[in-house]
Amino acid sequence: MLLSTHSCHIKSAVLTHHQYTSPQNLFLKIFSLLLGGLFMRNTVQEHSAFRFAVQLYNTNQNFTEKPFHLNYHVDHLDSSNSFSVTNAFCSQFSRGVYAIFGFYDQMSMNTLTSFCGALHTSFITPSFPTDADVQFVIQMRPALKGAILTLLTYYNWEKFVYLYDTERGKSNPFYLFLLSCHFLLLCRVQWAHLVLP
Repeated sequence: MLLSTHSCHIKSAVLTHHQYTSPQNLFLKIFSLLLGGLFMRNTVQEHSAFRFAVQLYNTNQNFTEKPFHLNYHVDHLDSSNSFSVTNAFCSQFSRGVYAIFGFYDQMSMNTLTSFCGALHTSFITPSFPTDADVQFVIQMRPALKGAILTLLTYYNWEKFVYLYDTERGKSNPFYLFLLSCHFLLLCRVQWAHLVLP
């Protein structure tokens, strides 16, 4: 009985030594990055897309295109509960994640962006961009206000229709009001330039 227990320890020690000395495992150990994922409970498709993107990256055989291996840990949160958002972010941070990928809505945006700034952790999001420039938050979607105002000015449009999805409309209804105020101000300034000598 003592001999078999002793041999199990030797086998596990040899196996452990082999795992850390094989070139592939050594590469994965040294060049691995841990990403965090924060997803709302109802974003199943987005979570699947995230998993697929990480898997696609990790299975790429070209080492020049893939300088490191990605690992990830995902937390699901309830955005209406600020404790849930705080707990999920702190859970990710305590794991030592390199960056956090996720979504925010109007209820969780301030909490997440505050934590990113305070803890210097990058948050990568395809959510609609905030109007303020927030440090450590990488927006995958561009801000639209400047582009729309430039388009209206360039074509001298006096009337336009702005279509938006329900998520953007619910998350920031003041955005449309601000956009219309900028447009009216822009039209008045151009009209004043035409009238004045």
